[in-house]
Amino acid sequence: MTDPNPLLLLLLFLAVAAGWVLGRGGNSRDVAEQEAPPAQYYLGLNFLLDGEQESALKAFSEALAVNADTFETHITFGNLLRKRGEVDNAIKIHQSLLSRENLPDIQKHQAHLELARDFIAAGLMDRAEQLLEDLQELSTEHKQESRILLIDVFEAQRDWAKAKQLLREKISAETLSVEKQAKLEKTGAHYCCEEAEDALAGGDLELADTLVKEAYSWSDDTIWPSVIAAAIEGKRGQPRAALDRLLAAAAQDPSFVIELWPDATSYADEIDAQPELLLFLRGIAGNSRDPALRVLLIDELIASGDIELASELVTEGVEETPSTPLLSRYAAIHEEKFATAEWRLVSQAATAVSVKQSAYRCGVCGFHGPSFYWRCPGCKEWETLDRVKKR
Repeated sequence: MTDPNPLLLLLLFLAVAAGWVLGRGGNSRDVAEQEAPPAQYYLGLNFLLDGEQESALKAFSEALAVNADTFETHITFGNLLRKRGEVDNAIKIHQSLLSRENLPDIQKHQAHLELARDFIAAGLMDRAEQLLEDLQELSTEHKQESRILLIDVFEAQRDWAKAKQLLREKISAETLSVEKQAKLEKTGAHYCCEEAEDALAGGDLELADTLVKEAYSWSDDTIWPSVIAAAIEGKRGQPRAALDRLLAAAAQDPSFVIELWPDATSYADEIDAQPELLLFLRGIAGNSRDPALRVLLIDELIASGDIELASELVTEGVEETPSTPLLSRYAAIHEEKFATAEWRLVSQAATAVSVKQSAYRCGVCGFHGPSFYWRCPGCKEWETLDRVKKR
């Protein structure tokens, strides 16, 4: 037996609710004195019987008078429309609720919150911001929820200063677990890094440097501030200092070595520090089981001319954890030994498969793509993109 259609269940609920509300007065009056239900109620039933669920939903909502008893039904209906992408209709319903003077304040505040969600879904961030700021003053019941939504609005607007201010308020005003507070503090560091990157892009190195220091004051559980600090040193013409920053960041979190390597290589080339960098990579890769680090080390050994060690590592890798990147390197190293058309075909196929595979995947929402982001474009969580282990 399949699960019932959620929309159909809601329709049936609305039908029952409409009938109950419309017939409530009959308990205290004679049948002859009862008012007939409005035409919209019967119209909704007809739509429901004909299988026209959306038309039935709208008809039932119009049949229900707006009062304290039917408030939750209207809220549910508006939220359903928003989730279905009918944001304009959701806005109309929630605005209608706000205009009702007979509703208690607590229900008006809930409608206030849902209307703000409608505006966010519609991309009307300025309107959502105003509603949520008003709600911060009006309602203690919805203060925490409206603060979270307001932070989301400031994130969408890239107003990192206001987002940081609200984040500080949240940390100081709420009772949080150690893990939750640490996560929020790390988020504050990310906000600083976003600001710092904007300042760096605008050429304001002093402001970028100040924001990096602020990021360190929020949390030391992310290497992003160090990455930006390295970029600042590079802009200042200090490749040695920039390389040191990146190596320190890579040592702190070796899972980011692949992402840091292009810039580290560039700075090392400026100061002829390639042997130092290769020695660092050998140490990191030797203490890691990350197959991508092994591939990177093999590539660097080949580039440096150490074909013998590269051959040993790639052979060992193919035997232990075979993958298309390792197979393509193995084919390249032993091309002369197996110089046949079939071997070249295998080599080309391995390289093509390796390139086509997504490089990164979000551990929260499953978003995947070829590029690294500090914040997942899908679920908006921070530092959740991991490199996909290529097969």
